[in-house]
Amino acid sequence: MANANAAAPRETIELEKNQWIAFLAEFTRQNRGAHARLEVLDPDIGYQIEAKDRTFDGVSVDVKDGEKNLWITLGSTPADHHAHGIHNVTAIRVLPPTTSAGAVVEVEAQNGTKTLLELTRPEDYALPPAK
Repeated sequence: MANANAAAPRETIELEKNQWIAFLAEFTRQNRGAHARLEVLDPDIGYQIEAKDRTFDGVSVDVKDGEKNLWITLGSTPADHHAHGIHNVTAIRVLPPTTSAGAVVEVEAQNGTKTLLELTRPEDYALPPAK
């Protein structure tokens, strides 16, 4: 018998190319400040954790002139800054946040490399209201 209290599984959303810029701008606005983990699965190199427990600053994509390059930026200060570029992006998939887990973005490149950005919920690390 299934657990009635179990959360429904999240469904992955694959973004259409014409949605990339607007979606990622809104995604950045909603999630800036969340803690991030960045993982890369490269068919030639294997699995790597590139960053963990870093502040999410933003994600954007450049599609002008036929380019499909995506940039993930982490860090809240210049000394903590980390940028990760993904070239020749072929797919962007999103696992929406829930009440208990943050969003996940998977970016696939033409060479088969997959980059996974896992976020906490921004409100888990938000500053308390001023008194």
